[in-house]
Amino acid sequence: MRRSYPRDPLRIAAPSEKNEAIKYWVAKYDEERRMRVANQSTLKARATEAREAKQEAKSAKGQLVTLTKAQKAKEEASKAGYWSGGAAIAVALFYELCKASNAWIGGVQYREFWTHEAMISTLTFLMTTLFGWAYKCAHPDSK
Repeated sequence: MRRSYPRDPLRIAAPSEKNEAIKYWVAKYDEERRMRVANQSTLKARATEAREAKQEAKSAKGQLVTLTKAQKAKEEASKAGYWSGGAAIAVALFYELCKASNAWIGGVQYREFWTHEAMISTLTFLMTTLFGWAYKCAHPDSK
């Protein structure tokens, strides 16, 4: 049975009561100290965990944005390649149709004009630009 002892040891009459009071207060002090140390170590560990979690969240957020931007750029480049390839295929089909039918724009006398490298390059550029414009109209959210 625990008793509440007065703080003033001079009020305790018997030496056995004095010894009992000292043991009580020493035990109480030890318990309080143990609890304080446990609380401090728990708080310190929690603070460390909180700092680490905050840092990890910050770095994960940065990586997520970076990955998303990199993936978006890769996707856009892939789409641009498809549309550019489509333009080149359209030009190649135009030339194959003209060769197969021997019907050139302006007549057969313009065959040399249409088969010149500069004209093929110009048509490829124009078709690529046209396909790019069509892509931008179809995908207004892309850059």
